[in-house]
Amino acid sequence: MRRKKKLKKKSASPALQPSEVSLLTSILQDLGSADPQQIVARVPNALLARVLIERLPLAESSVPLISALEEGFEDKQVRKAVRRVLFKLDKKGISVGDFHDGGGAVAPVLKPPKEEEPVAFLGPLDMTGTRPFLITLSRTMRGIDIGMGIVSGEGGMQHILYGTFSKKWLKGIQEQIAQESGPLVETSLAHATTILEDAYQRHLEVHSDAPEDYLELRPRLLDKTSPLDAPPIYEFISEDSISPDLLTDSQIEKLFQHELMASWVVDFEELSPFMEDISKADDSPIILTGAQKSTRFREIEEKCMEELFPAPKRAVLKSRFEEMAYMFLKLDLEDYSRLSLAAALSMDEEESILWKNPVIERIVKHSFDLYREILERGGSEEAGEEELEDRSPGIITP
Repeated sequence: MRRKKKLKKKSASPALQPSEVSLLTSILQDLGSADPQQIVARVPNALLARVLIERLPLAESSVPLISALEEGFEDKQVRKAVRRVLFKLDKKGISVGDFHDGGGAVAPVLKPPKEEEPVAFLGPLDMTGTRPFLITLSRTMRGIDIGMGIVSGEGGMQHILYGTFSKKWLKGIQEQIAQESGPLVETSLAHATTILEDAYQRHLEVHSDAPEDYLELRPRLLDKTSPLDAPPIYEFISEDSISPDLLTDSQIEKLFQHELMASWVVDFEELSPFMEDISKADDSPIILTGAQKSTRFREIEEKCMEELFPAPKRAVLKSRFEEMAYMFLKLDLEDYSRLSLAAALSMDEEESILWKNPVIERIVKHSFDLYREILERGGSEEAGEEELEDRSPGIITP
């Protein structure tokens, strides 16, 4: 009596979660229209990669995706699934190209995917030039190379992060930045690099070393672009189209009433000596008439403007108004953009005994009023500084 042959059991496909089954179905439906690299980016783990390989059509068109999955998942079971499906393709007489190298290992048959162009975003800035940035570089099967953080024209690089993250993480951090620091606007890589390089040079002036993450990011940026020679706002609005008559008191007030300008206030520590002078004049034992007090207050304010905003500081302030002009323009707020550019150009005008810059005058007066209000409410100097910090871009902590 002949012994019956034992049938070899086929290994069962691993059990998938309902959400994974749904994802697998969606991927299989998209095979004809999606790039292999994009498909691999959608596969969350090696288990799903293995099942996907097993369910691919036995056709030459499946070979690029098989190669991409093998390259994207360094997993023993994935490699076994690849060998099995290649064997089946070979038996059917379907060419797999140069999939195998001389050592029997799987070698990719795909050309390296064309690297995507970097995308750069910048947020609003305050008077110190502090603002958030975010740059997405090349996309890989592991995720997206991202550089982000907070930079300052005066303090340098306050917080820099560079690494590879998922699309989901990118979306979340963009929403977080917009919530904490204001809207992000897309700009050129050259523009973002200009901002970062200015902050980097400033950082080297005030700190002993630079952030390691930026030292990794910096060569990639400078390999792709160079800093700009002029502010980008002038590519859209010419200097000649801005009339000095635009800066009326009401228009200046309109500009600074915008929420993105809320943090444009003089630092309390810088303003404090002049506030003390005003307080002394107000409490002077010498009886002064209202007109005399007003004259004395005006003298203190003018002294404050002269000392806190000399020519070099006004030149820096000009560049920051130019940046805000570009920010407003990207947000489709051209009237605010023109006002900010007019404020920037006013910084070139020389002051005299008879004429003081109305933009600087508004900044100083508003700063005096704001701090005076905080102190009258019973707040301390620390409370005033904290209130201003709340108006400025926050440090992003992923």
